[in-house]
Amino acid sequence: MVKVALFGSSGLLGSAISKELDKRSFEVIKYHRSQESGERHADLKRINLMDHEHLIRELFDIWPDAIVNCAAISSPDQVDQDPELANKINVKAAQKLAEIAGHLGSRYIHISSDMVFSGRKRPYRSTDQPNPLSEYGRQKLNAEKRILSSLDDNFVVLRVTLLNGNSPKGNRSPHERILRSLKDNQPIRLYDNEFRQPCSSENVASVIVELLERPNLNGLFHWAGSEIITRYDLGLKIMERFGLNSGKIIRASLSDQNNAKVRRPDHLAFELNPLVGKLKTQPTNIAMQLDGLKIPNDLYQWYRENAEDPSKYIFRL
Repeated sequence: MVKVALFGSSGLLGSAISKELDKRSFEVIKYHRSQESGERHADLKRINLMDHEHLIRELFDIWPDAIVNCAAISSPDQVDQDPELANKINVKAAQKLAEIAGHLGSRYIHISSDMVFSGRKRPYRSTDQPNPLSEYGRQKLNAEKRILSSLDDNFVVLRVTLLNGNSPKGNRSPHERILRSLKDNQPIRLYDNEFRQPCSSENVASVIVELLERPNLNGLFHWAGSEIITRYDLGLKIMERFGLNSGKIIRASLSDQNNAKVRRPDHLAFELNPLVGKLKTQPTNIAMQLDGLKIPNDLYQWYRENAEDPSKYIFRL
């Protein structure tokens, strides 16, 4: 049985990978940083990614066949608030895990981001020169460079795009953030000229499992959904999906972000070759992604009381 050490297992993508691995014949050791998730999920192990000596002892003790790293401070705003802390997780921990994987002979799969690009070219190939606009993007790029310089083979750096899905805490994906803003009567401003190519966390999880099963596939790859959409239009589709009033979405423009803390690329789209031609898993369209979205448990009563189209009640998680 293949033993996998999964870091970031309580996040949106990590939890999806965890579920997918559990369906297959993998032994999964699941690591997380959050005390809250540990209290809710007894099978997760807490670990301090900034304690490199502990990381070394832990991984040498279990000696995994593969290490999958989804752990990150992934909010660009949070990264800007404390870039030094974020760098310890996004860059230094990622590099240390790569180094440990090299010593153990373990396969290493690291999740990166489309935010390493500026949005001025489209679609981006994995061979295109990155040019991040934000500190988050710069950190993800720095991690990529360090990993690529640490490992010669048996590794994958997978850049992914905006993720749709259901997170364990119900606060990470686009639909969860929209629903919480509605509940709290907070304005929802979405850009009508910010184009993204969203994918589902479950679809990416299937890709990760294939990459674990295909040690001949190594290097830097891109993955995304099959359609490009603006943030604003995605918000409208989410509102329609849940039978909510789309008039509560405020149409905004990137030209309004002069005072924004983080500059946003205006068009992030990926060319998926060569990876897409080598996998059984194929990209999902937006309708398929929306079909899998659910209401977080703690929002379900509010949702039942506020949905304008009761026929579209969505079963809670």
